[in-house]
Amino acid sequence: MNTSPANVAAHHPAIQDLTDEQWQNIVPLLPEMLSQGPRRGRPNIDIRWVLDSVMWVLRTGEPWSAMPEHYVPYQTAHRYYLRWKRSGALVAIALTLCETDEILEARLTRRRGTRGG
Repeated sequence: MNTSPANVAAHHPAIQDLTDEQWQNIVPLLPEMLSQGPRRGRPNIDIRWVLDSVMWVLRTGEPWSAMPEHYVPYQTAHRYYLRWKRSGALVAIALTLCETDEILEARLTRRRGTRGG
């Protein structure tokens, strides 16, 4: 399967980036947002942009290298993904997003004839 960005866009509907409400709920979970003061090393990057990039890969299941060009470079997104995964921040982010996701607030009904769990 060709995973060029143009082909990925054809197979996946537009992925919505984080809403402002979701972002406000996630900010306290990100270690990068807690540190204050000047940073040495690599130039600062917009962490929300990075998180939107990581979420695109997680939502689509596509390889990092197939990320659309309007996201951060895939190497940057992957580096943050690994950092957040190791620190446990990614799990906390996922749980927070599930709590604020409208789909989980909707009443779920079981189909007739299915076994109870």
